[in-house]
Amino acid sequence: MLETAPPSVALWRRTPFRRVPVLVLACLALAGLALLLSPHRAWAERHGIEHRLVFSTFPAGGLHDLFDHILSEAYARLGYEVELQGYPAERALLMANDGLVDGEAGRVSVVEKSYPDLIRVPTPIYVNRIAVLTVNADIDPAKGWAQFAHYRTCIRNGYKFLESRVQGENCHQVSSYEKMLDLLKNGRVDVALAEFFDILPTLGKIDMGGVRMLCEPMAVNPMYHYLNRRHADLVPKIDAVLHDMAAEGRIKDIELHMMQVHYGKLAGSCPLLDAAQ
Repeated sequence: MLETAPPSVALWRRTPFRRVPVLVLACLALAGLALLLSPHRAWAERHGIEHRLVFSTFPAGGLHDLFDHILSEAYARLGYEVELQGYPAERALLMANDGLVDGEAGRVSVVEKSYPDLIRVPTPIYVNRIAVLTVNADIDPAKGWAQFAHYRTCIRNGYKFLESRVQGENCHQVSSYEKMLDLLKNGRVDVALAEFFDILPTLGKIDMGGVRMLCEPMAVNPMYHYLNRRHADLVPKIDAVLHDMAAEGRIKDIELHMMQVHYGKLAGSCPLLDAAQ
């Protein structure tokens, strides 16, 4: 008696797919999965964008928005699409240094001591101004940083320049500018230090409640764009673009436009804003 194959086996023998090696099918499946997991590459190809880069930076707010506008335009001139992702300041640096993103949008050069895998793009993208906010403390920027040892001072977590200047038990670190202003208004700290462009959105939506900003900044520092070491070849290319944008006055135009459109209602109550315009 002849042995007959089970129906499932017989069906497999009749189907033309038996001629396709299993390995080929597996490769096709993996290729399809890779396409599903790479929507940004497909988008970039459809829109003529050569590459897509992701940069970490401060949480959503003043500097985040400013850097987004500047870097998006700069990299577009090279055929790149840019995405900025906001994180707590310390985490943003770690992600950029460890290569989890392509670089850091903008920082002061003090970060280079602790994050050696970040390469500075030489042309500054912004000059920050450290604003002094207080209710009644007698602060004089000309007297330097030592005077803060006598005051309960507040800064924001992860802002490396300020951490390097203000230390000790009288220094309070907070996670948001809302908390900073709340501490000031309630007399729990005497003075707060913040990058003035970064805090502007908060000042624009929250009643300052007696808090005043000094006319003179405590410090002025250039901020630079940083790329992770694996993108070292991009440094001279994007530097040339940023140099051209600075020479054209384009970087300053972006900064002033954002101030006037988004934070213009603060004019007259924000001395550093008036001076910048």
